Formats: sequence, C-alpha cells, structure tokens
Amino acid sequence: NEEGQESQISGPLLVDKLAEAGITAQDIKKLTEAGLHTVEAVAYTPKKNLMTIKGISEQKADKILAEG
Repeated sequence: NEEGQESQISGPLLVDKLAEAGITAQDIKKLTEAGLHTVEAVAYTPKKNLMTIKGISEQKADKILAEG
C-alpha cells in the first residue's frame, strides 16, 4: 500500500543499500571507487560501462542492475 511507502526516506539511496540485495561489500566498494555513489547512478549506468570496472564481470553487472 502507498501509506507505508511514504514513511521511507525519499531521495537517492546510497549504493550501500545494494548490500541488502546480496551485492558484496567488495563490489560496492568498486562501484563507489568508480564514482557511482547512489543506487540510481548504478541503475542508469549501461552494463558495458559497469563491466569496465575492474572486478565487475558481465554476470556481476547483470546482478547489480537487476537489484538496482
């Protein structure tokens, strides 16, 4: 229901929130080091760009985008 959603913090979510979706701390660190500090920034990054980050494979990019 919509009432419960209003209590959530609005605005950008920090990329650390991906940890709740099973993304490892090491992978989150790689994303932040690449300049992606919010879930939204990650979600709007093309998969091919994510794959240019050292240590992010195509499979990891797919998982990150699925969770973002």
